[in-house]
Amino acid sequence: MILAVNTCLLNSDTSGNTRKEHLKEALMRRTVLSILLLTIAASWQGIAQPQSKKFGIGLIIGAPTGLSIKYWSTHREAIQAYVGGGFGGIAIGADYVFHSNEFDNPSFPFYYGPGAFVGPATYGGPRYPSGTLGFGVRFMFGVDYLFPNNPFDIAFEIGPALVVSPNVGLGLEGGLAFRFYP
Repeated sequence: MILAVNTCLLNSDTSGNTRKEHLKEALMRRTVLSILLLTIAASWQGIAQPQSKKFGIGLIIGAPTGLSIKYWSTHREAIQAYVGGGFGGIAIGADYVFHSNEFDNPSFPFYYGPGAFVGPATYGGPRYPSGTLGFGVRFMFGVDYLFPNNPFDIAFEIGPALVVSPNVGLGLEGGLAFRFYP
């Protein structure tokens, strides 16, 4: 989730609701959807571990909310990418992440790594004309649960995001991803 430190989040819209109230409502909807998807995922019975398949596709809920893909280049390194909506338009991003066995459980690796994103320049800062793109970099930290004997995973990630164009701003991105490994 992008949590830009800026007073523009408290500005009122034409209906009298603050932007903060809209963000709370969106977070509640995403939380309910996350719980529903987690319940469905927990009841799924598959035949393979995600690591035996290199490519996963699914959803990410957070900032942005949309399509999530992950390609395992080795058992410890992966490229993950997303395309999704949020904060005024479509954003696209990718991360190169490294996995480690910090929790002494191969089904529950910790991961971290750098990434970049392109999306609308609509959060935290001055207002730009529609269609103005912002570019930024981020560094994600997360945990990935690889369901034993099932072809899917669930990951939670969070990390700082630095927007470098057209304005400079610091935020926080995060999300909950559900991916299937066909």
